[in-house]
Amino acid sequence: MKKIEITIILFAITFVQDFCAQNISWSNTDVFSNTIITIQTTNNQQARFNNALKYFSNTHATTKQLQDACFYLNNDQEKYKLCFAAYPNIIDKNNFINIYDSFSSFSNAIKLFRDTEAKDELLTFQNNQKLNVEKDENNKFDLLIDKGDMFLTVNKFKDAIKTYQQAMELKPENTLPNIKIKDAVKWQSEFSKINNEKKENNIRHESLIQQGDHLLAYKLFNEAIVSYEKAMPLKAGDQTAYNRIKEVSRRMEESKKEQEKVEEIEIVEVIDVPCITEESKFLHIMNTVESKSFSDDKKEMAKNQISKNCLSIDQFKKMINVFSMDSDKLEMLKYMYKYSENPEKMYQLREQLSFSNTKEKFDEFLIDRE
Repeated sequence: MKKIEITIILFAITFVQDFCAQNISWSNTDVFSNTIITIQTTNNQQARFNNALKYFSNTHATTKQLQDACFYLNNDQEKYKLCFAAYPNIIDKNNFINIYDSFSSFSNAIKLFRDTEAKDELLTFQNNQKLNVEKDENNKFDLLIDKGDMFLTVNKFKDAIKTYQQAMELKPENTLPNIKIKDAVKWQSEFSKINNEKKENNIRHESLIQQGDHLLAYKLFNEAIVSYEKAMPLKAGDQTAYNRIKEVSRRMEESKKEQEKVEEIEIVEVIDVPCITEESKFLHIMNTVESKSFSDDKKEMAKNQISKNCLSIDQFKKMINVFSMDSDKLEMLKYMYKYSENPEKMYQLREQLSFSNTKEKFDEFLIDRE
């Protein structure tokens, strides 16, 4: 009676596993990336949990991907429910030990271990014990199928295929072992494909991180963030890109504060103090120029004083009257223009010239200087 009950139970387990396997898809980088982005962009904790549970309950995934999803869940209860539901579909159960680091409480990690890996180990042990004493061919066949399934869930593909072949030898007419072997071969192929994809993603991840670091070094903050965001979904569970983005945000804030400090620096208005020559000093200059006997000496002395002192238009007018010849006056006016504080008013001295042709020459000079 007990043997019949065991057979029925094992058959039911096998049937359920077969049925579930038909509805479980394989992990795809784009699908996983979209799932993580959906989880990241919602502030509703229940929505985060539901999205993660939906994905991992229906998809063969890696431990790293499960770790990445757990990062966005706030409490251990939700993490436990997610990991427990995901466990049957985890394709690298040899790495499942890493998921326990996601829990804040050690007791929850122990509970998950007991309900998953420890339970698998116990079932494997019990299965081996039953096989050693089983004599009934039907029961032994079912136990071999069950043992093969256990090997398959922990990615021991060769052991699984070998065990299914033993079941096939026991019952050549039964098609189930052959179906199981095909599933194991497919699983092995998909697992290899995912591992290769993971390696490629790791290489691209490192390349994008380096690109982001280069952009950050040149303070191209927005471009660096774009590069880090592209790297985030490529390496599940890795927080490098996330930490880099936080660093960019910190540097952007520092740069903003430095810019604000520069803008706050008080701009001192430079007030031009007019350069003037006091009348008493100008009288002394005039006496010095007039004391010269010859026109050339007067011009030389006048030019010397003009270059060293700031004379007004009225002072220029008085100095021009020292000279009697229009040619000397025109020469001095051209020289004065160069040192005038108000060159645009030099036309006022035009009337100090006596002849129209000299005035025209002065007009042409002023026009050329506009």
